[in-house]
Amino acid sequence: MVVLHHLHLEKQIHQVHNLLLSALALLLVMPSSGTPNFNRKGIMKKSILIVLASIFLSYPMYLIGGDFDTPHTFSAGDTISADMMNEIFDYIKNSNKMISASELIGTWSCLLYTQTGGCAAYTSLGTDSLYRYNSSTLVMTDDNDSTYSYTSTIPNIFNCADNSTGLGNWVVKNNILFIDVYKWGIKGDPSVEAQLGFAKLKKVSETKLLMEMEQAKTVFADCDKQNIPPTKPATFTASASGMTVSLAWTDNSTNETGFKVLRKDSLTGSFSTVTTTAADATSYSDTVTATGSYWYRVSATNINGDSVASKMVEVVVVE
Repeated sequence: MVVLHHLHLEKQIHQVHNLLLSALALLLVMPSSGTPNFNRKGIMKKSILIVLASIFLSYPMYLIGGDFDTPHTFSAGDTISADMMNEIFDYIKNSNKMISASELIGTWSCLLYTQTGGCAAYTSLGTDSLYRYNSSTLVMTDDNDSTYSYTSTIPNIFNCADNSTGLGNWVVKNNILFIDVYKWGIKGDPSVEAQLGFAKLKKVSETKLLMEMEQAKTVFADCDKQNIPPTKPATFTASASGMTVSLAWTDNSTNETGFKVLRKDSLTGSFSTVTTTAADATSYSDTVTATGSYWYRVSATNINGDSVASKMVEVVVVE
């Protein structure tokens, strides 16, 4: 499937390349400006536009946006603000950046997968006995002295032949996690190459991390971050009656301590917190002191931080 995908992609890019060459050849063989009744400049402009449009339409669109997700959902008729567009572009930019040490700090709940055999700690069999798996909790810690350490529950996440806890130090460079690791809960010695290891990292989202590790067998880890902010509220609406703005949303989380109601009084201004509601709240009424346009959004919050904010809604207040 992967091979076919790449072959298909290569074919599409090749087709675009051929299209471009053909169009350029067409422009090169066009008659000169001295040819009677021939508006060379006008035809060249039209030809260039046709070429650009053809290239854009022929280019595989899934490469432009297919690998990126947005925390927002949009419906027909929605207005997308500059703030929201900037937020989406920041989200895309962040998805391509190198993983930093600070992003790994925290507790991760991991499912570990490998081929059958070679990993004594992986005792559960997957579908049709084609793979083995187990689970482990990985705690990544900043030691506040320019070093970082880790611990894992049984099994040792970085040594699948070891059915004990794991501990050691780590650094991250160019999306590669370098670690020291040894058996039976004994910290590895960095001066001994056999007691060092590494894992290839891929950050799927702020709360999901994938790892690929060369151990007795290649091990793949699917890790979800624990102790995270709540899920963002959904279906946010706002309407005004006189000087009172009624806000409503859907509680989409189970671990929030409240909801932050955010408002800004000008399109180019900054959001400020109007109030923080109690947990499980799904509405709030805000009384403003002047007529005009206001912009609102809401986010769930808990001890671990704030969720992604809801979509922004503009409300026009009139007397």
